[in-house]
Amino acid sequence: MSLDVFKPENLSIEQVFGNADSFYQMPEYQRPYSWDKERVEQLWFDLVEAYKNYIEDSTVDSNYFLGSLVVVKNGQGYDVIDGQQRMTTLTILFCVLRDLDKLNLPDTRMNKVKHSIKDLLGGKERLKLTTQLNNQALFETTVINKINFQASKAKIEENRFLQTAFYFKSLIEESQNPSSHYYINDLSGFIKYIFEQTTLIRVVCYDESFAIKLFTVLNDRGLDLASSDIIKAYLLQKLSEDKRSSFVEVWKRVETICKQAGESLQMVLSLYLYYLKSGNPKKNLHEELKLELKNKEPIETILFIEEFAKNLSEINDDYQDKDISKLRYLPQSIYWKTILLAAKQTNYQFYNELKNLLVRYYYQSWIADGTSNRIKQTSFNILKMVKDGKDILDIKKEIINNLNIYENYLISLDRSNIYSFKWHKPLLLAIEYHQQDKYQFIEINRDLHTEHILPKEWKNDELNWKDIFSDIDVKKYLNSLGNLTLLSGKKNIRASNRNYTNKKEIYNGKGLDGKSSFEITKKIMEDAPNEWNVAEIIKRKDWLINQAKEIFDIKK
Repeated sequence: MSLDVFKPENLSIEQVFGNADSFYQMPEYQRPYSWDKERVEQLWFDLVEAYKNYIEDSTVDSNYFLGSLVVVKNGQGYDVIDGQQRMTTLTILFCVLRDLDKLNLPDTRMNKVKHSIKDLLGGKERLKLTTQLNNQALFETTVINKINFQASKAKIEENRFLQTAFYFKSLIEESQNPSSHYYINDLSGFIKYIFEQTTLIRVVCYDESFAIKLFTVLNDRGLDLASSDIIKAYLLQKLSEDKRSSFVEVWKRVETICKQAGESLQMVLSLYLYYLKSGNPKKNLHEELKLELKNKEPIETILFIEEFAKNLSEINDDYQDKDISKLRYLPQSIYWKTILLAAKQTNYQFYNELKNLLVRYYYQSWIADGTSNRIKQTSFNILKMVKDGKDILDIKKEIINNLNIYENYLISLDRSNIYSFKWHKPLLLAIEYHQQDKYQFIEINRDLHTEHILPKEWKNDELNWKDIFSDIDVKKYLNSLGNLTLLSGKKNIRASNRNYTNKKEIYNGKGLDGKSSFEITKKIMEDAPNEWNVAEIIKRKDWLINQAKEIFDIKK
């Protein structure tokens, strides 16, 4: 085939959007922009993970490959045949970075962002990317020109471009929270990584019919195959033809188990990789697995994975176990799940003690702002010890040694602002479970609210809270542990911004369908029947901390 039919170019994002010929438009037959929250978050988290790998070790993910872009040369720009969803999503990300306040990006970085949206080099202004003609006006007015971050919920729901903008806004803001697992210490450096070290292969075609054919062939041949498909093919090719049907049959069973367990096959293989390595993967899932499986027999491997998936299904389906319920709330599940899976795969004799020990370790680390690297390495050490059948006392010693290096979690519980930390609801739920004889798992969703007993609107003229609390008191105690409890959504709405006497009626369920279902909320009324004041907040805080110690302390 003559090379003048198409020309592949490996380009950085800065080159894709910033070169002199970087103007892209969508042909009429292209489908509308359709990326949902899951796809947007996956792109973001993949970029963050690659950047963090690069920061930890500059030889790992020094370049992150974002996929291919098939285009047809059209005058001074290009028609996009394949890659429009990624291109549109990146453009929306640039617009969010441009319009978000308080990011304080240096001019050099902001200029890259702006230049990727519009041509800034003199003369007539020109967009770097246009969408379908019937959606272009909406795209320009709500995103390209300026994003209104005060837009109503209705406006957002009817505008897919704006939805993606708000997804990115939330992700960027979360990335600036030091307590977040995806915290980015240097946002400017991360943006530099996106522009200069993230790449696309732009395949420039000079004939549209050939470009469409190329797009079809690339997808038919699995350019966008998931890692699970690649591993399946890799294992199959190692088998003789007469054994392949048996392998495929087991593979199908594994897919069914994953579906019933509410897990993707991709996640099961990721857990399996962590189990095999007992360490942090540095490459793509399928690359790492191919190395690990190089000398393993495929039929034995897929049977082991089937057992692995069954054990994961048992863990996921266990809603009668308080320890598993507490572990479900953790922001990172891959570590504790891999450890428990290892325990099940090896018939580890201290399985129940291990579950409880993991709860105590991960919650202490989470509450004390433990870094992901600290938790990661200790998790791998525990995983190795479980696989080696070490005594539970050895694992306990490993955990205690790790925790002793860092700040005690009890100091964190005494902060004046517990409410701002994501662990405050899991903490309260763990204490709630500790009060229950009849156990029932409680999901953290929009119907579960944190109630401020002294309300946030305490200065309202219609309320009497200002007769009890001073400004100094409120600053110190409003968001502290002793002033927080749990209520269902409807009860929280009714109880908020009321005097204590009225709140007690809501906590009791007066006029509603029964009493509050939370034992820790009922206890407020038992312990403070008449008035809520500083002394009561301190007393409740002390009680909650003592409960936390019973649940999370690791006795030497």
